[in-house]
Amino acid sequence: PGFQPKGVYRPRTDEFLQLRTAARAAGRIERTRLARRLEKLIQLHFPPPARDKGKEEDKRPLPAKRASSFFDLDLTDLRRMAAGELWKGVVQGQAQAHGGKTDIRGATSFHPLTNRKHHCRLCGRVVCSLPRAPPCSLLFVVSDGRIEEVGEGVDYGVRRRTAGAGQGMDEAEKFLKGVRICRECRPVLMQQQYQQEVRQVPVFARLYEAFISLEKDIEETLPQFQELLVTLSNDEQPTKEASAIRRHLLDSFAQYDALAKRIRKLPCAKGSSQERVQAAVSARANLFLQQHMLPLQSLSRPRHKPESATSTGASSPVSERDAPAVDPDSALARRLQPLLEQEALLETFVAEALARRKFEDARTLKLNLREIRAEIERMLA
Repeated sequence: PGFQPKGVYRPRTDEFLQLRTAARAAGRIERTRLARRLEKLIQLHFPPPARDKGKEEDKRPLPAKRASSFFDLDLTDLRRMAAGELWKGVVQGQAQAHGGKTDIRGATSFHPLTNRKHHCRLCGRVVCSLPRAPPCSLLFVVSDGRIEEVGEGVDYGVRRRTAGAGQGMDEAEKFLKGVRICRECRPVLMQQQYQQEVRQVPVFARLYEAFISLEKDIEETLPQFQELLVTLSNDEQPTKEASAIRRHLLDSFAQYDALAKRIRKLPCAKGSSQERVQAAVSARANLFLQQHMLPLQSLSRPRHKPESATSTGASSPVSERDAPAVDPDSALARRLQPLLEQEALLETFVAEALARRKFEDARTLKLNLREIRAEIERMLA
């Protein structure tokens, strides 16, 4: 009776939550089932390489420890079985009961040459391999523990022509070993691939982390070395502490240069952003070495004997050889100046290491000196 500002209503939130929970539970159960089938397929078609056959034979699982008959199979029996028999042990294929049509693309008819019939290795659905967008199915392989999608090697019953011999054989081998799944099971494959990529750290990330930590170590050690240089006079011999810090810096600079070269030589696609990043890291390393290696020359150096100069005539610096005259104001001279300074500095380090009988340090320094001289000769050529 009378006006009611709040009308009659019936809350149905609980019903909605119940239906949503049931739908999510059904989807989670289905995804878990497909993920287990994917693990079985990977174990069947892409087993990890056996490092020691003797240990592998000793560590065979006992039949009483597993309740699943899949894990009780012997590896020799698996090798004798065909590929179709292997995946049929994981999931049963769906019968083709729709007049030769697929379930995903109903208007597609099968043909033994142009469009062969396939089965999804996870859910068993009948699929095709026509190269249309979006494709009905896809292939994947597992190499070195990583899941990789493979393109189709046959279009309408015709094998594709490969451009290169080595690359073509590799792609053909991947196509022959590929396991086919439908596009509706692809999210399960992508989730498994994402979990594997999260667990594995790329080589570039590991090298760059070591590169940055070594750079920070050099930046922290250089001020201490410069303070020791201030306390020394020109004619005073360097202390053991200064020599030890200098030797540590030399080793750090050699490791820093080696890491920069390893990062630069990592394989990557030509013209990609990864290549630009690696080139930027290499340029940064060269600039860092040019700026921070000059203070190491401040310590007193051992005097060179004239005999040593004659004995090492083959390794004379490039600046003293017969080289074409370079205009001091040219751009080439400005590019050569840092390299010539590094060459003179490395010659001093090599002579000091040989005088102190530090042959391992001298070997590393000679390698760097050889690379610097090769770069100078390349620029002068």
